[in-house]
Amino acid sequence: MDRINLEEFVWFDLSPKPPEMVINVSETGGFTFNRPAREALPPNIKIGILPDGKTVCVMEDPASGYTLPKSGAVTRPELIKHIVSAGIILPARYIMRREGGVWIAELQTPTMKRRPPAKNPRKISKSAEESILKELRDGKRR
Repeated sequence: MDRINLEEFVWFDLSPKPPEMVINVSETGGFTFNRPAREALPPNIKIGILPDGKTVCVMEDPASGYTLPKSGAVTRPELIKHIVSAGIILPARYIMRREGGVWIAELQTPTMKRRPPAKNPRKISKSAEESILKELRDGKRR
């Protein structure tokens, strides 16, 4: 048996990933920090958004007096209005990271959920099809 060369393998680190800090913006106007983000943020914050809506900055601001609620939901319509007016399609997801003394959140490209292929449509008989078409023409069927 030939000797295995371990250097030829592509190795993968299987240790658990650190939890992602995320801001979710829903179609219903929710601007919500997930639990890892809430735990990382200081109690008093202020939020800034670039004009293009793709980057959010969160920084500590004891003078603001705004405390992030336990739920992580920020109920400020002006935040959502700015994001939408910048052309961001909701729902939107921002991944947050610590950079210096602030937290920067970058917009993630939306992932389209693939729909499962439709089951084969049930075929109807020719006579049933003709009957349905006749009813539609006569106005008996909507």
